[in-house]
Amino acid sequence: MEENGKLILVLIISGVITIICLFIFIKASTWFRTKKLKQRFSQSRCAEKEAEKILIKNGYTIIDRQKSKPLFITVGDKIHRYSVRIDYLVKKKGKVYVVEVKSGEKIPYITNRETRRQMLEYYLAYQPRGILLLNMKNKSISEVKFQWERASYRLWLIRIGYFLAGIFFALLLFYFLRGG
Repeated sequence: MEENGKLILVLIISGVITIICLFIFIKASTWFRTKKLKQRFSQSRCAEKEAEKILIKNGYTIIDRQKSKPLFITVGDKIHRYSVRIDYLVKKKGKVYVVEVKSGEKIPYITNRETRRQMLEYYLAYQPRGILLLNMKNKSISEVKFQWERASYRLWLIRIGYFLAGIFFALLLFYFLRGG
């Protein structure tokens, strides 16, 4: 019985130590994550303040900051609502642009899939004159333009061409049948 008592005591102590270690691990992880997020938000705020200076220096007038726009998507018969938030809405020479400020190492480039998708979502949601990507790493502003294939425009031109050719041949046929 005495051996069983020692074994139970060792198991209880081991369990308590495990619980304490787990608690410390969770608290430390939360603390580090919170600290990292605060640091990231602080860097973002500084980058956005600097971004305003860069935009103004380059002749843009700031219309709005951190502007949100609600969007709706219908899937089947269910409507889903979500919001899109842009960093800045600016104007230059009467043209309105959406500005996305990027300050990370990997994401400031349009070659990044997430950045590209974000720009496309902004373009479709706000339908501005253009999207400006402000890369805080090298303090550069790039205008992002999406190129849409003009298949419907080409198809329209082809149809008009066939129509005009048909009229021409009909007139030519009429001319020859009348004894021309």
